Amino acid sequence: MQALEKILKNRKSLCFIDLEGTQFSHEMIAIGAVKVDLHKDGSIKKIHKGYYTLVKPKSRIGKVVTELTGITEKDVKENGVPFRVALNGLKKYMGFCFNKCLFVAFGNHDFRIMAQSLAHNLDVNKEDVETVIKHQFDLADFLSTYIKDENNNNLSLANFLKIFNIEFKGTQHNALADTLNTVYLYDAFLKNKEIVVNEYRKTLGMYRHLPEPIHLAIEKLSKKENVSAEEFESYVRNSLKWLSTQTDKILRKNPKNHQNSRLIRLLFRTQIEEWI
Repeated sequence: MQALEKILKNRKSLCFIDLEGTQFSHEMIAIGAVKVDLHKDGSIKKIHKGYYTLVKPKSRIGKVVTELTGITEKDVKENGVPFRVALNGLKKYMGFCFNKCLFVAFGNHDFRIMAQSLAHNLDVNKEDVETVIKHQFDLADFLSTYIKDENNNNLSLANFLKIFNIEFKGTQHNALADTLNTVYLYDAFLKNKEIVVNEYRKTLGMYRHLPEPIHLAIEKLSKKENVSAEEFESYVRNSLKWLSTQTDKILRKNPKNHQNSRLIRLLFRTQIEEWI
């Protein structure tokens, strides 16, 4: 896929990451990372053993986050490491690839957590954090171009996986489990071209910001129905008729602000009639 190739830029490795953060200060409390080696076409060659650690924040975790992740104040106090140590651990885990790889996350909130953690920890190498943020890739945003739900909304990680008939493995909102499932999603996207094509066809049919003739044509095509040149021509002409009617209504609303509104309507309608 050319769109993905432009993003990957012939990279040989990716670092999939997921971060959990505090409720209010958005500081990191857990990080999960999985290094993936790629073939030349961007498909997965090897999935390495993951990296995971709890991280001690400067602020309190928050009740909502604890309920969501299961991570408590006691957990980070007894088993967590400072943000500086966690970041150095990530850098060591990635090795020489750290400065060359793309950091892939499901959503952009993980990179906000990274930035907020830097703001609360002045002893951290700023350049390492900037490397992660600068070379970020939001997989959720990329996939949402092609796949959405029936209401044209973005999907969660678990629901994206279901599109490809994959069940979420592990516990949701566990940083390492979320990371691994993001890897599985990336892999499934590249291996199941027909599913992607079918889902993209549906998504195109739900676009509402396109000109009406194009939307009507795509809506039929997305249902695997044919659209002839004559049908498309009728869509264009009907759209112009509607435009003429709407312009007429707008100009009639406040004639005081349109001293020449009658002339404008006449000229506009004459032009439309010539077109159709």
